[in-house]
Amino acid sequence: MDAPAVQEGVRVALRWRTAYFQANVEQLGNTALRKFYERQNQLIERYVAVPADHCYLSRWQQAGAASASLVSMEETTDLSAISSKQVSYGAMKGADQETRFAVVEDGDRQRLGSSPDPHVQRAIVASNVANLLLLLGQIYAYIATQSLALLANAVDAVLDFLSGIIIGLTWYVRQYGGNHSTRYRYPVGRARLESIGVIIMAVLMTALTLNVLTESLTALAKQFAEPERAPTSLPLSREVLALSVSFCIVGRLGKMLIVALATDHWNDCLSNTGALSAAAMAKWWPAADPLGGTLISCFILRNWWRLTSRHLDQFMSRSASSSLHSVVTFAALWHDSRIRAIDRVCLYHVGPACFAEVDIVLDPNMPLSVCHDIGESLQARIECLPDVERCFVHLDFETAHRTDVEHQWPV
Repeated sequence: MDAPAVQEGVRVALRWRTAYFQANVEQLGNTALRKFYERQNQLIERYVAVPADHCYLSRWQQAGAASASLVSMEETTDLSAISSKQVSYGAMKGADQETRFAVVEDGDRQRLGSSPDPHVQRAIVASNVANLLLLLGQIYAYIATQSLALLANAVDAVLDFLSGIIIGLTWYVRQYGGNHSTRYRYPVGRARLESIGVIIMAVLMTALTLNVLTESLTALAKQFAEPERAPTSLPLSREVLALSVSFCIVGRLGKMLIVALATDHWNDCLSNTGALSAAAMAKWWPAADPLGGTLISCFILRNWWRLTSRHLDQFMSRSASSSLHSVVTFAALWHDSRIRAIDRVCLYHVGPACFAEVDIVLDPNMPLSVCHDIGESLQARIECLPDVERCFVHLDFETAHRTDVEHQWPV
């Protein structure tokens, strides 16, 4: 990455900031227009954040920038209004070009490290404790009432507890299960292990929920119902409150496994409310109990099907969002002034994160070492973008060739 490209990238980002919609988007009456400006503002924010990416700048500092003299840049003070932390740029002259890097704060260095996220660990433990309390409360309620609606919730609670253990184990294995032999068996890590845990969790939930659904439909068809005594609502209400608080906490963390746990807890909150209502109404309307079990089972199946289908779609290499394509293209365009053109940008899911393939055009007479440095620095920058797990930069000297026939399986 050369110095002119850095300065030009900052200037381009500042120009994009002037296009930010300054008015209150929430006050727009047209829903479609409001969503359009919300998407545009989010995209502009991502454009502005690219030149001062702390992750990329820290990677190049750790790569070998040992001695440096701090250089001031007027544009970075303007960008500090957008970025959450200020970054000071340094300069280091190499054999072929001048490379700029950043001195990152200690908090950022810890964030960029490979240590496990303590928030995720605490959320998983809290989720498993809440699932255990919910399981005990629902077993007691079902034994006391023999309600089909509460049976559906009890089955859900058993699976919640087991699936929470599965999710915790997958997270633990990924964070702490690595050794020297693992590096050779899994060269790029086990990033898809969490997705597999979510899918296994969904399969278990679907299998036993179908059994409860069958039993509820059978009872509903026979119109078999006896007056049932409503369960004590106090123990279950405590569990519902605990799960609601857990959902609100873990839903803000944004991790894939935590999103799955938050989805599960949200399902629990709604299904518990429906089960208590159905069991109480069964005193006056006997069909309410099997009907409640049927509706709760259908609700659980619907939510888990939506979550599973999204993960399966990502495993089938679904194309990334258009906004991520735009951000990657923007980062490649201004990354280095010696890049003549961007021939191709392709992003596709390989699990929850994306792989990126970028074809850039360079001078055919450029030395190999210079081409290598440009391509590798661009690779590092794109891999630091959110949702990008790995980037492959292909170096070309012309754009006349067909990129769709370069591989065994055309893309």
